[in-house]
Amino acid sequence: MTNNKEYIINPSALSYLCNHCAYLKQNYNLQNQSISAGITSTLDGIEKNYFLGDSKKIDSSITGGRTIDPYNNTFFSKILFDKKNRPYRIKGKGDAIIKFKDGSCGIIDYKTSKFKKNTNKSDSFKPENLQRKVDEYNSQLHAYYFLYSNLEIDESFLKAQYQKSWPRSQEPKITQGVNRILNKIKEISVEKPKIFGLVFVYPEEANFENGINVTFSHKFVKVKINTEAFNKKITNYLDMLYKDKPPSPPINCGCNMHKFFYDPEKLK
Repeated sequence: MTNNKEYIINPSALSYLCNHCAYLKQNYNLQNQSISAGITSTLDGIEKNYFLGDSKKIDSSITGGRTIDPYNNTFFSKILFDKKNRPYRIKGKGDAIIKFKDGSCGIIDYKTSKFKKNTNKSDSFKPENLQRKVDEYNSQLHAYYFLYSNLEIDESFLKAQYQKSWPRSQEPKITQGVNRILNKIKEISVEKPKIFGLVFVYPEEANFENGINVTFSHKFVKVKINTEAFNKKITNYLDMLYKDKPPSPPINCGCNMHKFFYDPEKLK
């Protein structure tokens, strides 16, 4: 692979990372096509709306901040460079941003996932499972920070992306659409990071007297900010993508594509 390719990285792809699958997706556009469940999107929207406003809604320790929704829009970062000066962009949409009064920011992601052991003795939940999830999502939060602190504002680039999304659009609609994007960017751009964290949301109990009523509880878990470690991870990630051959399929990968369709000879 040449060293001048501008890879586009989705923050969520850095969680549960399988190098074999990432290589095939980035270099050959081969990937499993998943189906999104409508109920998941509905729950995500409810969670986002609930926590908007005073940052203390997320956790009483998070004071002096306002939680905002970075819109249900996919944004691009400017061209960034890894530790070997290779270009890449980040593309994605996060769950929440906290704007603090001192000008710093918080990056928050919501996870509908179990975070504690129930009173039921048969519950197999273990605290280390929660820490494993925190570690897995660490890079995702850092990627969102690098995205929202380096949002692309070049109008020619944004016009090209707008036309990809809306191929039948013409002027002045294109310019109007780009101006809306630029106005949103002004609202969600961030600078110095103050706090990264995950909000785990999970059903606590249900009441069936008047229909199905479910009560959810949540737990905020802080994630350590380490931008240097993130830069190293991105560099290692690009090292893998620039190799001449894809990494071997792992035994424990959840992707079934390589088990049934993968043929390294056909990649040639």
